Amino acid sequence: MRFLASVLWFCAVSLAQSISAPNVGSPLSDADEVQIGKSLAEQFMQTAGIQSTPQTTKIEGYLQTVGGRLAVHAQRKLPYRFHFDPNPAFKSAFALPGGEIFVGGGILALMDTEDQLAAVLGHEMEHIAQNQCRDRLIKELGAAHLSVETAAPLKVAPFLRDYGHDGELTADREGVKLSAEAGYSPEGAIRLLTTFLILEKQGVRPSREAEQDIQDRIEQIQRLIQDDKLAMPTEKALALP
Repeated sequence: MRFLASVLWFCAVSLAQSISAPNVGSPLSDADEVQIGKSLAEQFMQTAGIQSTPQTTKIEGYLQTVGGRLAVHAQRKLPYRFHFDPNPAFKSAFALPGGEIFVGGGILALMDTEDQLAAVLGHEMEHIAQNQCRDRLIKELGAAHLSVETAAPLKVAPFLRDYGHDGELTADREGVKLSAEAGYSPEGAIRLLTTFLILEKQGVRPSREAEQDIQDRIEQIQRLIQDDKLAMPTEKALALP
């Protein structure tokens, strides 16, 4: 599932962590989810041709540092791992089950503060913490007649698709709360969404629906700041290696 894939971040409404779908076999434990997510992450890296270099290793270290600050406050205590995809056309991010999160070079190029990065990472972590990615995993296992024990053939593609407006708003709302708990300013999320709104309006085929979706998300964060009286500290400069 992509963060701002084609401009928008989408994911499904969460279900209870204990739910399992037909044909999954054994109940899905956190350890199972982590292992399957790791396998899916390796599959994506191989398919996308992502190879580690000294520079990408440094960038991933920075992502891990920022994500680690958020993970302290996360609802689900998982081994969150943050990966860098250097593709400049990848103006997005996405989460996989078990705590695997990928951030594209294209979206990092649009940021100027660490608070914006925290908003993106927080959003993706909430797709995981709210069990949205877990629910999709259970659904895909059932649809493919796979069990936890036979999950190896599972493909990463279903986790790159969007999931709908309401789930997106949920991840936005909880992700902003998460990043705020870690000391980051909600203004970072607003400014990044505003950038995507401008890009959408300037696109070859601007979509009024897409524009409205982004505007809804901005307005939700503005209401959240007011209703929850979120702190608005000065944003920190992005410190990419």
